[in-house]
Amino acid sequence: MSLRQRVTGFHFPAWSPVAFIIVLVLVILGVIVYLRGATGDPRIGDHNHAAYVVIICGEKQPPIRVFEDSQGIHTHGDGIIHMHPFNTAGEGPGAAVRRFFEYGAGQLTQDLVKVPGSKDTFKAGQNDCNGQPAEVRVLRADSGIHPLGGGQVGSSFSDAISECNAMPESKYQVVGERYIPKDGDCIRIIFGPPKVEPVIQPDRTVIDQSQATRTIEMEVTGDPAAPAFSPASIDVSAGETVKVVLKNNVATGFHGLRFAGPDATYGNSDDFVTESPTLDPGQSSFTIIRYDNTGQYEFRDEAASDTPITGKVVVAAATEASPTPQPTASPETVDVEIDVGISADAFTPSEITLPAGKKFRLKLTNGDAFIHNLRIVGPDGQWRTADDLVSGDVPGGGTGEVVGQINTPGIYNFRCDYHQTVHFGTIKVE
Repeated sequence: MSLRQRVTGFHFPAWSPVAFIIVLVLVILGVIVYLRGATGDPRIGDHNHAAYVVIICGEKQPPIRVFEDSQGIHTHGDGIIHMHPFNTAGEGPGAAVRRFFEYGAGQLTQDLVKVPGSKDTFKAGQNDCNGQPAEVRVLRADSGIHPLGGGQVGSSFSDAISECNAMPESKYQVVGERYIPKDGDCIRIIFGPPKVEPVIQPDRTVIDQSQATRTIEMEVTGDPAAPAFSPASIDVSAGETVKVVLKNNVATGFHGLRFAGPDATYGNSDDFVTESPTLDPGQSSFTIIRYDNTGQYEFRDEAASDTPITGKVVVAAATEASPTPQPTASPETVDVEIDVGISADAFTPSEITLPAGKKFRLKLTNGDAFIHNLRIVGPDGQWRTADDLVSGDVPGGGTGEVVGQINTPGIYNFRCDYHQTVHFGTIKVE
């Protein structure tokens, strides 16, 4: 039999199409699983959180206002990136820092920052900081709190924000705007002068004065036989870069200034020394200091002496300014008021009856550790549209409310936007 006869005479078994379809489905499923695995965290069902701060020309910006998105990457105006993907678009790269900005109608690229909710755009090469060229830096560190916001002791968002803000920039690493935050991360977005690395010399560290954020003035005063530093103690914050200006106001004799570095000993490369090590009477000079860790560090007169005069630097943890108290508005008058509790797994009650055409208030009490809200679907039956009634975000242990009026009798669904498959219920309007 010829090859042609063998080929033309060959018949596939009757079950071949079924086998082909099965193989094709398995291949497609394999590709989906592979692509899902390549996506990376966070995944649908995850509840990851990262503290963040935006700094523009040395000024810390207010937390980004509350915004919601269909992917589940959002913020509650609390200085935290909440990563609760609702769909695959919010997984992995969909939760990158730049996407967080985009979901809030902002923008973040390697050379541009537009904070969500702000009308201002800052672009390297077009905008500067106090006359200095500026750049965009996206940095990452670990708050040390894991899980963040999971309800465990020490897992509060405010603790993480304090930890992150207290860390100097030297503790952060540059990651870029495409970085996908991990649970417990600290994210710092900076538009400011390019970071200039200190110059390490055998007996001192020289920090460029452009990095200093404030100035402390000191002087050497007193009788030439018994000079003294004034002040003899200065206070700085951990990670703060400070310019210290010294003036020799003693009538005779040379004087200078050397700060012991983090190793607390003199004469090493981590010391800070005035540019002119010794000053004639009436002369001034400066040095730039920075201590990343809290504690007390000594400084002394750099001029040769058997018993040089000394002083100390007190380095305290960085502190956050307290928010300005806001006046409390009078509660809105309503016809019906109902208490609604929020637990870890339900609204209570989950079935509510309201009169049609009457103004109501649902008073929310959150007994859970996580932030929740309550959204009532509008007459169009579609979630996240203009006719919905929605509360603000209610933090763990906090309270909130939904105030509204439904005129048309019927059944209306409500839910928590952030835990849609767990927290839901119905309102019967009659």
